[in-house]
This record gives sequence, C-alpha cells and structure tokens, in this order.
Amino acid sequence: MAYWWSEEAQEKTVHRMEADRPVYFISDLHLGDGEHSDIFMKKDRQLFALLEQVRKEGARLVIGGDAIDFHQSWNFTRIVQAHGKLLRAFSDLADTNGVVYLYGNHDHDIRIYRDILRFEVCTELWIGGDICVQHGHEFDPFIGKHLNASHTATRFHHGIERMTGAFLRMPLSDFYNWGMRAGLWACYNLFWRPMKVRNRMARALNFHRLADKSEFFVKHWVRSEAGDPVGMTMPALRWAREKGLRALVCGHSHMPCNMDYHGSRYVNTGSWTFGWAQYTVLDQGEFRVRDWLSGREYRDELYQPLLQGELEELDFDRWWRNQYLGWLRYRSGEARRLLSG
Repeated sequence: MAYWWSEEAQEKTVHRMEADRPVYFISDLHLGDGEHSDIFMKKDRQLFALLEQVRKEGARLVIGGDAIDFHQSWNFTRIVQAHGKLLRAFSDLADTNGVVYLYGNHDHDIRIYRDILRFEVCTELWIGGDICVQHGHEFDPFIGKHLNASHTATRFHHGIERMTGAFLRMPLSDFYNWGMRAGLWACYNLFWRPMKVRNRMARALNFHRLADKSEFFVKHWVRSEAGDPVGMTMPALRWAREKGLRALVCGHSHMPCNMDYHGSRYVNTGSWTFGWAQYTVLDQGEFRVRDWLSGREYRDELYQPLLQGELEELDFDRWWRNQYLGWLRYRSGEARRLLSG
C-alpha cells in the first residue's frame, strides 16, 4: 500500500548510539483506526504513561518497527483520528529525548516517521559496538525472503478478520474463538490432507520443489503455533553468535524474552497488541523485559519448548493428533478455558 507522498526505505541504513543513558525499547504497536480490528486495543493512555517515564528519566526511546498498521487502517488519516494525542506525544519525545525507529515489515512509508514524527529512521541500530537492534523480520524464514508476498497475505488476513469479526491469530489458546476453531479444522481437513496426496504425486513425478514449498509453509505455521513464532528465533541466535554480539534485540514475533544463548544475549521486545504491553529497558549494561500493564518480567520461559528441542520433529499431523479433541475442541484452548474459569 503506497501513497503519492510515500517514500519506502530503499537500502540498508545503519544508525549508532552510545549506551551513555538508559534506553527504552518498544516494538510492534500496530496502531490502527481505533475500530474493533485495531489490535492495539486502545491502550493510548498506558503507552502515554510509558513515554512520560522515558521523558522524565532523560532516556532514549527505540521503536523496533511496525508501529503503524496500514493493512488494518488503510490510511494515515484514520490513524491520526484514532491516536492523534499519542502520535503527538511521540513527536514531542523525539524533539526532547530522541527517538530511533527501526524499519519493520509492516512499514510502507518512512516519511511518516522521519518527516512527520521526526524520528531517526534506520534499518539497523548499533548501541556501543556489540549490541545490535533490528526489527526481526530479517530472520523470518518466510517473510524475510518473501516480503512483498507477505503484504498480500496480510491484507487478505485483515479482510477476513473484518468480515468475520473474529481474530484469527496465534497461539490458538489466546484466540480460542469459533472462527479460529472452525478455520483450523478446515485447514487440516480441506487443505492439508488433500495437499499431502498432491505432494506424494508431485514427488513421484519428480516435482519436488512444488511439494517442498507447501510443506515449508505448513511447518512454518505449526512451529509458530507451538512456541516458535514465525520461526525466527534460531536464525537470530545463530546470527548473533556469528557476529560475536553481546546482545541482539528484535521485535517482530510478538513473544518477549531476555535470555542468554551460548554467551550471546537475545532480547525480544514483545508487542503492544491485544492484552499485552511489553517493553525493554537497557540500563548500565543490563536488560530487563517487562509488561507495562501487569508488571510481569520475562526471561526465557516462553521459549523452553524450542530450546529443549520439542519442536524439531513437529509437523501438522502430530500437532493435530495432540490438539484436536473432536467437535471443534482443542486441547490448549480447553485448558485455557478451565484456567480462566
């Protein structure tokens, strides 16, 4: 989606800063038009309070991409109408404390961030010489290589959500609605089972690439559902080790963490979508990842299934056999209902 005044990022831009004062990180706000499908969920007042804390501490703010969701809102005017005071607070903070913005996969226009909100816009940020900040889609095995195709898929996804009035998201346990439950049943029975037959025929005819492509996409989805959102974690960890980083900071996957992996620290800043309001602070060389609403602090607990190798042999069939209980009931969703009840 582009506009006559739009200006997309054309090439890699690196920004550098010193860790001479506290740095706050937020990412994946996905500000929309304020209506039902705006997944920011009207947390303007809470985010405004965080920005005020940043201002009072004299800290810097780094936004790790995907602050505005044009796929949901369609144009910038609708976003200003819904979140105008919050956008003004961002631009005021940029004038006083400084705001660095990392270009994300949902960001179609850098002029909004650079010229209107007055952010320092880049694709990669280095703090000191050994802390690197990126949005994270660069490590996504699907979006990283198919960015334009992902835009088409995302627009289709948002259109379905608007029409059905139900959020079709991951993980299932957090979005246990009838639309999601029926959609998963249809995906397995009407899409995947026939697809397996087609793939066997394709391999028999030596069309391996056709089969591999569909199987890659399905495995990518299953890992995301089971505890490795968008499959970016291991590629990011390997890249951090190869570069000898002290820390790599990303967003994109919406799953927060602050963990050590063989000497390199991986920090995921989470998101401000739905009921979450996660942020990260770097102060005196130490990272802390928290939720602004609940006060919860995150370490590596959400990533344990991945770190312990539980996802390596997982495919759609194994996931289905473990999860589906019949009559559109799923194990993780039913367990969440019992806990919440």
